[in-house]
Amino acid sequence: MKKLGRVLAGAAAAAIVSTVVAVTPSSAAGPSYNYQCWGWAKDHCNVAVQAPKGWKFTQLDQFEAKFTKGTNQLLRVDGIYAKVSPKAQVARKTAALRKVPGLKILSQYHGVERSTIPGNAPKVVYYDVKYSYTDGARGYRVVTTRYADTLDGGNRAYVELTVGGRLQDQAELQQVLRKATQTVTLVG
Repeated sequence: MKKLGRVLAGAAAAAIVSTVVAVTPSSAAGPSYNYQCWGWAKDHCNVAVQAPKGWKFTQLDQFEAKFTKGTNQLLRVDGIYAKVSPKAQVARKTAALRKVPGLKILSQYHGVERSTIPGNAPKVVYYDVKYSYTDGARGYRVVTTRYADTLDGGNRAYVELTVGGRLQDQAELQQVLRKATQTVTLVG
């Protein structure tokens, strides 16, 4: 694990330094991105991701942070280091969500994204659960929670990525989720 941590630390540092310049997505209407890093250890951060420029960053704990655009749009990134697969994590999440009043499970999906992080596996295997509910203050909300394996080919859910917002925010939020999936890395 120490060797893996050092490899990841070096790879993440190289990736961050080489891509600090904002990356613009293919859609002109979408956000531009920059790296955010948090959870600093002695010589490196613990989690890094490309998040939309201008979104407010709030660190929730050593491995978890959220990015918000006003009160409507959210990206949350949590380095969960689960010992179970992304598929098993989605099953757990779906079971827990069933207790939410007015919840509707919209879909469950799995796929693969190309990682842009040197040192990570070349492909990120993920499982999603997409759901909706009504928030008293903000109204109808649509949320996608993704469990991703960035290192082990689908065997362990290392990261939880969540995007949420209004129905009209979904196209932008899906772009944000895709970019986060391709660029998230855990170091340590």
